[in-house]
Amino acid sequence: MNIVVAIDTNVFIDVKNKEPSYSFSKQVLDWIDEGRVKGVVSTVVIAEMCAGYHETKELREKDDFLTHLLSSPNYEVVEVSAGVADEAGRIRAITGLRLPDALIVASALKRRGKHLVSNDASLKRANEFINVLTPKELVEELEAEKRQGS
Repeated sequence: MNIVVAIDTNVFIDVKNKEPSYSFSKQVLDWIDEGRVKGVVSTVVIAEMCAGYHETKELREKDDFLTHLLSSPNYEVVEVSAGVADEAGRIRAITGLRLPDALIVASALKRRGKHLVSNDASLKRANEFINVLTPKELVEELEAEKRQGS
């Protein structure tokens, strides 16, 4: 498990709501659960997910989500420290990303994430800091690496 992959909120939402890119997002999350890759999640992602659960009054699902993230050895939650906030400010200034997205990028960098997985095309502006891939792109890249290594 040497690949560290940061996960954006919309990947979790894809799986929760069975969005069009559901199968690729689910594959990424399954790989984390299996220990094939390490998942990094910013507390910003947790806040965004919890807001959605509260809005829809899905409190049991929210608790299950939190329990899974916090108890899994394959996920690392990155809190927004002063250092992460400072880096996010720099990233936002350079890329023009929304502050929550810059915080997610900075959180990924704090844990030396190789990739940030997101369906948000605007996050590609952060490619100079971290390799931003859609779930489909990550699945295809890791499958290709697996074939080459076989």
